[in-house]
Amino acid sequence: GAIAYPSYNLGEGFQVNSVKYNGRTFEDVMRDYGDHIDGQPEGYGIDRLYPDLIYIPEDAYASLPEQHIRWTRAGEQRSIPLLPGRVYMAPSGYHLRMEKHPAAPSWRIVGTTGEGIFCHKPCTVSGGGKSEISKSLLDYMLYGPVFVSNYEKDMEYVREIIEKDYSDRWLDPLPPGHPNLRPSRRVLDLNRSLGSVIKLLTPSPAYTPEFNEWLNAIPDHIRALVFIIKRIYWTSWGEDWASHFGVDIVNGTYGHELKYRERKLVGTYLRVGLFSLLGWRTFKVRQDFIAAMKIQTEDDISASVVVPSRALKHLAEGENNPSCKFVINSEYRLFQRPDDAIVRGLDKQTEADLSRPGNFISNFEPLSIDQVREMSKYVVDFDAFSPPMQEMLRAAEESNSSYVVCSANPRQIDGKPTKNPRYLQIRPDLVKPFHSYITKMATRLFRAVPADEPVHNPVNAVMLGRRNNPPDREKGIRSLAVYSPIHYQELPELFMDFICSLTGKSPSTTGAGSEGALTKGPFNALRPAADLNSALVGFILTGYAGFSTAAGHIGPNVRVDHDVSLLIPEIWCRMQAHERDP
Repeated sequence: GAIAYPSYNLGEGFQVNSVKYNGRTFEDVMRDYGDHIDGQPEGYGIDRLYPDLIYIPEDAYASLPEQHIRWTRAGEQRSIPLLPGRVYMAPSGYHLRMEKHPAAPSWRIVGTTGEGIFCHKPCTVSGGGKSEISKSLLDYMLYGPVFVSNYEKDMEYVREIIEKDYSDRWLDPLPPGHPNLRPSRRVLDLNRSLGSVIKLLTPSPAYTPEFNEWLNAIPDHIRALVFIIKRIYWTSWGEDWASHFGVDIVNGTYGHELKYRERKLVGTYLRVGLFSLLGWRTFKVRQDFIAAMKIQTEDDISASVVVPSRALKHLAEGENNPSCKFVINSEYRLFQRPDDAIVRGLDKQTEADLSRPGNFISNFEPLSIDQVREMSKYVVDFDAFSPPMQEMLRAAEESNSSYVVCSANPRQIDGKPTKNPRYLQIRPDLVKPFHSYITKMATRLFRAVPADEPVHNPVNAVMLGRRNNPPDREKGIRSLAVYSPIHYQELPELFMDFICSLTGKSPSTTGAGSEGALTKGPFNALRPAADLNSALVGFILTGYAGFSTAAGHIGPNVRVDHDVSLLIPEIWCRMQAHERDP
């Protein structure tokens, strides 16, 4: 399980407005939490436990070009530097950081909300994505150019979309004189957000058939160009937005990579599935998309308690469950099976973990130093590893060690790599306590929880995982792939699944069959009836909805690995409580 906090790419500037979101000011923060914050005469504060956490006023403005955060106090402008590695928290708990683009020479301001969603993944069979739900989507993002097919024709098409009058798109328009009737906003209007433009250019039953037909005819790459221009647009450009974009001339003809001023723009793409051994199914995400900030809360073994909501104070607004489940991690080290680490550079967390000393490792191939030297000769493949794994392998080359373990090399059994490589990972929240502290303090500020009272983060969403597998006729393994990417299951159906806990091809046990009631029966000391009764009573008291997500395959032909497990928390944390309620 993990708490996912929505994050956003704020570009080069952001105006804080805390009063709008929770009515709190910097003076309120200093009054309520002054024992934890060193107030500065300029009107900001420094956290006493973590000096890299800076508390800023409710009306501060962050500017990336100036690399300053500024505000006005007593008629005088004050400012502090905007620096990498520091977190700047507003009285609403919304916090900012300066971050370099992973694949471009640009920097951006990233904002994260003070309220997250606790996604709890119980009763999940082996390979169902228990660990993946807490991994950052950032490692699975791909970066590439923003494609232009024919520069002149594409820009004309974009101009048509930007300058179009959209007032006649509604199937049932408001009558003249209606109090809610207002002129349709232009695409580049300051009062129309990027999200509003995306909604505008997405077919809808509320639109006329003719308008939907026009929308469906827009090529995907044209729609992407409109979105990126909207994302970058400054009001000072007026109607002259086109002069700020262009392409290179390659061999006398227009190139196909969009440029903004002097640099090529980089698009962000997400892998969701594979259609062959070499082909990935990728989708372009919004230009302002940033992966959620995740705090891992549990892995294999947790302890939980259900508490009536009426006995709790300062719960998240909009969460109306009659009771709440609280979960705590019972493990210090997490027994990880890094399925994706076999692809060099894909699972950066595993590569970082295995590059550190003091690991307990099982079912990885011991590589001789000669084998490592041979690996490093193939520089293109070797360079695919993340820097920590590269550095560790190079250090092994130069040492007198007899062997070393590499994240991409599981142990060979009967001439084939095992599907069950394992290692013990120290809990990430213990390795990097600063991140947990930031999110807890952000929630405290957002809800205005007094300094001497606890911040409650109960479960908000139950998202168990199921592993689908295609048939393997050579090994006599039948297909078990009946789940779509996500299902809502009412309690009777949900508990039928819990009782069976079927797996068609378990990567960690003997193969097809049941893993025992609520899964992991061989490792569970509780009697099945008592365990099931406790789980059922918990669901009834809390009223949580049970959603199952798929791992491995969608049907026998579409391979998704853990892509869905990684994606669902990103979607869920951006939904309101009523949107998550089936």
